[in-house]
Amino acid sequence: MAPLVPVFSTESLPDHVNTVRRNFQDKRRKGAAVDLQECPLLEMTQYSCNPPQDGVPEPGVVVCKPLVRLFRRCAGGLMVETTTWEPLRLAEEAKQAKRNMEATKQ
Repeated sequence: MAPLVPVFSTESLPDHVNTVRRNFQDKRRKGAAVDLQECPLLEMTQYSCNPPQDGVPEPGVVVCKPLVRLFRRCAGGLMVETTTWEPLRLAEEAKQAKRNMEATKQ
C-alpha cells in the first residue's frame, strides 16, 4: 500500500518544499532552504480525453482537451508541481508592484 500523502493548501507550498516526512515526522530538508521562485519553470501538456463533465460523446468520437501543468526544478533533483501556485505568486507580485508604484508617487 502506498504511503499517506499529506494534504496542504497552495499558499503553504513554499514551506512544504523545505520539509521531508520520515517515520511520520516532518524534518527540515538538508542543505540551504529552497526558494521556488529561483528554480527554473517547466511546462508539460497532458491531454484528458472524453472528460466526464462534457457528457458522453457519440460512439467512435474521441474528444481530447489539453491540460497544462507547471513545474519548478530545483537543485538536488527536487521537482515540484506548481500549477496552482503560479497564479497566486503572480497575483502577489502584481500587488507588490502596485504598492511600489504608489510609494514612488508619494
